[in-house]
Amino acid sequence: MSKLTREEIEFRFSNWVSMFVDVVKAKNLYLIGGRGTAKTQDIIAKRSIDIIYDMPRATFAFISDTYVNALSNIIPNMMTGWERQGFIEDITQAGKRRPGHFVCDKEPPADFDRPGTIMLEYHHTISTFNGCRFLIKSLDRPSANAGISTQHNFGDESKYLKESKLKKSFPTLRGDAVLFGKSPYFMGQSFLTDMPNPVDKEDDWILRMKDNMDPKIIVAIFHQALLVNKIEYELFCAKNAGESVAEINRINIRLDRERERLRKVRRNSTLFIIVSTLANIDILTFEYLITNLNTLDYSEFKTAILSMKGSLEKGARFYSNLSEKHFYDDGYNYDYYDRFGLHDNVAASCEGLRYIEGNLPLEAGYDAGNMMSMVIGQEQGHIMRVLKDLYTLSPDWIPELGAAFCSYFSAHKLKQLNLYYDRAANNLRLAKRDYATQMKNAIEYDKAGRSTGWQVRLMSIGQGNIEHGDEYDLMNQLMGEKNKNLPILWIDKFECRELKSSLELAPLVKVGNKIKKGKKSEQLALAKLPMQSTNMSDAFKYLICTRKNLKIAKQSKSSNAVGILTD
Repeated sequence: MSKLTREEIEFRFSNWVSMFVDVVKAKNLYLIGGRGTAKTQDIIAKRSIDIIYDMPRATFAFISDTYVNALSNIIPNMMTGWERQGFIEDITQAGKRRPGHFVCDKEPPADFDRPGTIMLEYHHTISTFNGCRFLIKSLDRPSANAGISTQHNFGDESKYLKESKLKKSFPTLRGDAVLFGKSPYFMGQSFLTDMPNPVDKEDDWILRMKDNMDPKIIVAIFHQALLVNKIEYELFCAKNAGESVAEINRINIRLDRERERLRKVRRNSTLFIIVSTLANIDILTFEYLITNLNTLDYSEFKTAILSMKGSLEKGARFYSNLSEKHFYDDGYNYDYYDRFGLHDNVAASCEGLRYIEGNLPLEAGYDAGNMMSMVIGQEQGHIMRVLKDLYTLSPDWIPELGAAFCSYFSAHKLKQLNLYYDRAANNLRLAKRDYATQMKNAIEYDKAGRSTGWQVRLMSIGQGNIEHGDEYDLMNQLMGEKNKNLPILWIDKFECRELKSSLELAPLVKVGNKIKKGKKSEQLALAKLPMQSTNMSDAFKYLICTRKNLKIAKQSKSSNAVGILTD
C-alpha cells in the first residue's frame, strides 16, 4: 500500500447523511432532514451529478409547488451546489469561452452530446455536456412540458407538493429502457424536505414512502458498495506502485464483477431516511441549535430541527369555516415570468398576477406594530379577491412597507388604494403623526419626496373598534358562504403565504361568554411573526370588516335571531 499525499486527495466537507446517500445510491431517495442539513446544495446537487454521469442523454424533471419557486429558489440553489462540486457552467464572455459541464436557457455548444430526444425550445432548461437535460415542472403549471418523458424526477421542499396533484406527474416517468435501463436510477425519484407539519397544512405523503424501503436491501447495498470502494482503492495503489499490467488487469476484472453485483442490488431499491439538524452539527455548531431553540416555539423546533412529527393542535380555530376552497393556486401569469432566464433575478411584480384587474382600484388592510402587515385585495364584482400580502419587520417600518407596495404594484394602471386599518392607527391624526397618514404618505411619495402617482384614501376615519365577536360572526358567514349578500372570498395561495398560515393558526379563545382571537403568538420572536402570529390575520380583518360588510352580517344575525324567537 502506498501512502497518499495531500496533492493526491481532494478535500470536501460533508456530513455523514450525505456520505451515506452517496454510498448507497438507491434508485429512489426520500429524505426528511432538519434545517441546515444541506439538502439542496449538497445532497441533491451531488446525487443529480451522479445521475447525470450514469444516464447520459437522459431527461430529468425538477418538480416544484410553483414555477416561480423553482425559478427563484430551487434551481439556483442546486446550481450553487454544482459549482461547489466543480460541476461548472459553460460560459462565453467577450468572445472567450470557459468550457464547462452545462449551459442554461440556450442551445448547447456543438461539442456537447445531443439529448436522447429532440429539443426545439431551450428556455428554462439546463443542458449538460453528455446530452442530459433538466426541465422544470410545477404543480401550478401542469401544461408546461406536458407530454415530455423523463427518466428521473427530483423534488425539493416536498411538503409543499400536494399528493393529489403530484400523482399526475408520475406517469411521465418513462423512456427508452434500451438506452437507460442499465442505470439503477432509471425511472427513479429523489424527493427531499424538512418534516411536514400538519398544523401548517403541509402534505406528509413522503412519510408513507417508508413502506417502500426494504432495510435488508439497503444494508446489502451498503456492504457491497464498501467492497467496491475497497477494490477501487486497491487499484489506485497498484497503479501508484507501478504494479504489472497483469496484476492491474486482475484487479480490474474483480472490480468489474463487484460493480455489476452492486448495480443489480441497487436496482429497484428505495432509501427512506429521517435525520435531524444534529446530523450536520459539526459544521453548524452547537450555538446554531441554541439560537433556534430560543427563537422557535417548541412545536416548531421539534419539526424543523429535530425532525419529529408534528401534531394538530387541539381546540377550535377562530376562522373555523376557512378551507382549501378559499385559496386558488393558478394565480400566476406565466407570460410575465417566462421573460426571465434561470440566471435572472426574478422580479416580483403585479404583472405576474393572472387575476388582477388593472383598471380597478386596490383595497388593503393594514396592521401596525413590530410587524407591519398589509393584505391587498380587489373587489371584482361579487368576489373579494385577495391578491398579495406584504410585511416588514423592525427595524424596517412604514417607509419600507410603502416602498415595497409601490415597487410590487408599479405596473398597476389605476393607482388608487383604499386603505383600511385599526382605530388605533387614527391616533394623532390631526397632527399627521398617526400610522395611517404615515402609510398614506409612504405610498404617495418616495423617499426623495417625489410623487409616485398613487392616491391613498383613508377608509377607516371615524370607524370604531372592530370587536372580536363581530369579526367572528362576519368571517363565519363569509367563509361559510351562508350569506349571499356577502362577497365570495378567494385568496392567492402562494402570494399570500403568510396570510394563509396566520388564518389557519389563529386560535379561538373564550373569555366568559365572549369569543376572542388568541393573540399570544404576537409575543413570539420577531423572525417568527410572519408565519406564526395573528398579525397578518388582523390586516386581513381590516380589509374584510368594512362598515358595509359588518352591517350585512349584523342584519343577517338579527334576522336569524328573530326567526328563532318567532318559531
